[in-house]
Formats: sequence, C-alpha cells, structure tokens
Amino acid sequence: MLGNDAFRVLGRRECLCLLAKVPVGRVVYTRQALPAVLPVNFSLDEDTSVLLYTSADSDLVRAIDGVVVAFEADEFTAATRSGILGHTVSRTSLTGRRGVAGPRGP
Repeated sequence: MLGNDAFRVLGRRECLCLLAKVPVGRVVYTRQALPAVLPVNFSLDEDTSVLLYTSADSDLVRAIDGVVVAFEADEFTAATRSGILGHTVSRTSLTGRRGVAGPRGP
C-alpha cells in the first residue's frame, strides 16, 4: 500500500493471529446470480482453513458447497479510528465436522 494512506499490509502470520481473535466474519457468495453477504461465526482450523459454523442443511451450505467465495473479517476501534481487515478468496468444501470449511486463510 502507499506510504501515506495509513494502511499497511500484514504478513500472513500476523494476519492469522489477528483474525483468530475476531468472533464474526462475512462470507460473500452468489445467490440467484446476485452477490450476497452473510455474517457468520467462524474459526481458523489448524491448517489455516476458515471454518464457517452453520447447520448442515442450511441454505448457506447449499449455496456455497464447492464454489468460490470471499471471506472477510474485521475489527475496528471507533475511538482511535483504527483496526484490522482480513480477506481471502477460495473454493469451499464440506467437512465432516460441525461446520463448512470456507476459504483458506490469507
């Protein structure tokens, strides 16, 4: 990023550590040929996959299984006007665990 825009690019490890502290993210996918954004509970798996927690028979699972989606999570502090934003784009897959494996980490 440019030096004067008050943004900085985080390294992979720092980004993953910060994302691990954020409780809710957003999955961006296509629903009926239109973009859709849905807040989701998530966690990072040991291999840095993003796990989205939802019901196995939910509309979300049916919409994103095996397709490319975007995922982002952020945390901002209003008083200091600072924060973090992490995002990734990848193909999803179902897991045998409680949740859907979303995009791999940044």
